[in-house]
Amino acid sequence: MINIMKRAATEAGTILLNYYKKNLTLNYKSSHKDFYTIADVESQKCIKEVITKLLLKKGIKESEIGFIGEEKLHVDSKRKHLFVIDPLDGTVNFAFGLDFFSISIAYFYNGVLTSGLVYQPTNKNYYYATLGKGAFKNNQPLRMTYKPLKRSLFSGLISSRPEVYTKLFNIYQKIYPHVAGYRNLNSMAIDNCLLSENVFNIVINGHTFIWDISAVKLILEESGGIMVDFNGLPINFDLKDPKLAYDVISCHPGLKNEIIEYFK
Repeated sequence: MINIMKRAATEAGTILLNYYKKNLTLNYKSSHKDFYTIADVESQKCIKEVITKLLLKKGIKESEIGFIGEEKLHVDSKRKHLFVIDPLDGTVNFAFGLDFFSISIAYFYNGVLTSGLVYQPTNKNYYYATLGKGAFKNNQPLRMTYKPLKRSLFSGLISSRPEVYTKLFNIYQKIYPHVAGYRNLNSMAIDNCLLSENVFNIVINGHTFIWDISAVKLILEESGGIMVDFNGLPINFDLKDPKLAYDVISCHPGLKNEIIEYFK
């Protein structure tokens, strides 16, 4: 399934690059910090069409294929082959000409997260994982290593929602004195992929959604990491409720107890 996801992401990536650094109209959702562009919509449409076409060629019925996508895409999440799509993770970066953006696709087989892929069109990097078969960046295996908190580089993303970002600021203020440094690329997929290759050591975000984190959750777990909620409990996706928000901490398992102390 990874090859099909790669094909879809590559074609959608070409669409994103065609719109990149253009004067795009911003379509607002919940606030002036939360918007989408025509690039988001066309990328998602492309991914859905490519995956459907390739699966039909493999003899899979269209009635067995479901989709959840950030841009108002929900085609029966109970179907055997379910794809969860973020067609442009890092829309704000993309719209302002910052090249930290990506495409994220997760595959659930009979409700089980089985494959995940993240593609960065600007540098042609693919991060991907298959359940039980490890995680890779461009065919090179990924394996997370432990660093103590004081030697850790921490990525703390900032939600666009005031009730969430004020909470996150308080948490980050507690953690910051105890880590080596803080960065925020504001792309949940890329930040977690960099965690899987030991660039970051901690990634935190509040009020994030299944399309933001499902692919990277598997990539992290297959590279030896974990993704838990703010109570330290495993993240379990509710496929029946795509609009459910998740508060997440991603790190090496050895760091979990050190970090959770700052959420109490």
